[in-house]
Amino acid sequence: MSVTTFLLLTACLLIAAKCAGWIFQRLRLPTVLGQLLVGVLVGPSLLGWVHTEPIMDAFANLGVIILMFMAGLETDMKQMRQVGGAAFISASMGVIIPFVAGTLFAFALGYTWPVSFFLGTLLTATSVSISAQTLKDLGKLTTKAGTTILGAAVIDDVLGLIVLSLILAFTLGQNPTWAIVKMVLYFPIAYVLGHYGFPLLSRLLPKMLALEARIGMVLALVLLYAWSAESLGNVAAITGAYIAGILVSRTEMREWVHDGMSKIGMALFIPLFFVYVGIEANFHSVGNMPLLPLVGFIGIAIATKVLGCGSGAWLSRFSPLDSLTVGVGMISRGEVALITATIGLQARLITPELFSVVILISLVTTLITPLLLKLVYLIPATEKRLAVASEAHAHAVSEAHVHAHTHTMAEPLFEFVESELEFIESVLEPEEVEVQYVQEEHHHHVR
Repeated sequence: MSVTTFLLLTACLLIAAKCAGWIFQRLRLPTVLGQLLVGVLVGPSLLGWVHTEPIMDAFANLGVIILMFMAGLETDMKQMRQVGGAAFISASMGVIIPFVAGTLFAFALGYTWPVSFFLGTLLTATSVSISAQTLKDLGKLTTKAGTTILGAAVIDDVLGLIVLSLILAFTLGQNPTWAIVKMVLYFPIAYVLGHYGFPLLSRLLPKMLALEARIGMVLALVLLYAWSAESLGNVAAITGAYIAGILVSRTEMREWVHDGMSKIGMALFIPLFFVYVGIEANFHSVGNMPLLPLVGFIGIAIATKVLGCGSGAWLSRFSPLDSLTVGVGMISRGEVALITATIGLQARLITPELFSVVILISLVTTLITPLLLKLVYLIPATEKRLAVASEAHAHAVSEAHVHAHTHTMAEPLFEFVESELEFIESVLEPEEVEVQYVQEEHHHHVR
């Protein structure tokens, strides 16, 4: 792709993404859904105008890294500590139940145990970037359920990669020990460096650099954290960016970093990331697959995350609504499932047809997660409106009964008062005549 073509394509996609986001916001739907549908529309699935390109992939990766860094910045660490146990239980249940259900379903379809184990591993993946943006749009990112989703997604990423390493080791004869050791070492080292390094930078950078240069320096450190997570820690790059966001949020530079990074991300990179996710989807590649595997795997992918992560939250004494929110927020597979599927395709554990199924699972779960989250958060508002309407109806019925009862009781009362007044008038009339006669006699004598 030439430079001029890339510039024109980026401009058109950015305009389309912003317009779609505005339309969906006016419709009170998550903006991310509109941006995803733009990618599906212009991509290979429908119009075929735009195809995946390495330079677009790089822009999309920058977008998701910035997005997850901002999610870390906005994470309430006090609440994260309170829901840490719930996040771990939710993530664990969200790995175990999809893995078991997916493996058994694949084996029942006739696949070998190694392939079945790998397909089960694919269903354990969770991509929190879609949920994070949707929760941010809805203003629910820092709620109890939102914080649990973010924490559970990080834990899910680690557990899923451990399962993947073990499955690859057993099926391909690889040794998973070194991969697990790198994970175990990465997290404490990343935490210690950020815990002591970021507060020091928050005091030094304002004295040394202008605001724009400070933002650039922090962005470079975020990219280093993302690189180290994937290359050294054997976990996803977005996990490293999220950890960096959490560590920066505890320093004095949180406000100006959030302001600067949100402008960079939301202006260009994050909308392009969601459009690119839609472009990556290709419905044509799954046209020759039987219906049962398609529907079965998609249904299992959705139901097992809701059931697994939701039951984990419920076991942690979350309310039914918050438990459902956690389960729905963990549905999206996104790029994480695609990365895992690519590994399986390269290792010849899955065929190109199965790879297409994974693409469809990733697309469907990515598209429905924003809608389902929106619907879940509409439940309390709907219940409140119904309660208010029911109360108003009951009050109106009560008022009608009181009015009818008052009208019924008033009729005999009015009749009684009217009869009494007539009696009083009949008693008073002779006295009035007598008084008038006395007055006339007195007037005659005076004359």
